[in-house]
Amino acid sequence: MNINASVRNHPQLKKMFIEAESRHLSNDELKLYCITLPDHLNRAKAAHEMKLVQAEVVDLTVKEIFAMYPFLAKHELADEKAHRDINYVSTYAATAMLMDDPEWLRDKFLIWLKTILQAFSFPERNKEVNIPTHRLVTIEADKMPQALGRSAIYETYARLKRNFQQKLSPETYALIEPLLQMSCDILASE
Repeated sequence: MNINASVRNHPQLKKMFIEAESRHLSNDELKLYCITLPDHLNRAKAAHEMKLVQAEVVDLTVKEIFAMYPFLAKHELADEKAHRDINYVSTYAATAMLMDDPEWLRDKFLIWLKTILQAFSFPERNKEVNIPTHRLVTIEADKMPQALGRSAIYETYARLKRNFQQKLSPETYALIEPLLQMSCDILASE
């Protein structure tokens, strides 16, 4: 993705992107996007595909991460907050993909969310994980932050990325993967 190619400030789309902040574009908004940017039909299709699978992917991610970390026992409203935050990361990533603007994702959302997430004291990882082995995500040791809270954050968003990979077409995943990886890296960074 290239910031020079960003369509965030396109005269016909700027207002729509502002009004749709923190939610997926509606079908009518995606139609306007396609009419305005016919060369970006693949991005509109990818955004629609993400919207269709997001609830299932987020639910699975929360289930997996809660099996690994005792969030429910340690934080009030953990389930609601986890679903909210993971949905926002997914939705903002889809919008950044439509804009072809990863810097917008970083500056508009990820830096802010990182500050919030890292303010919490997250629990230690459970020693016994009740996730079927075919669902385990291998996380590269050199990427896993050593700080307790940051490792939980990294593992959450690494799992989100992996779960999207399993549900999305290869074409859609290729468009969204760099944004999901950036989210994982920034949210868990120092």
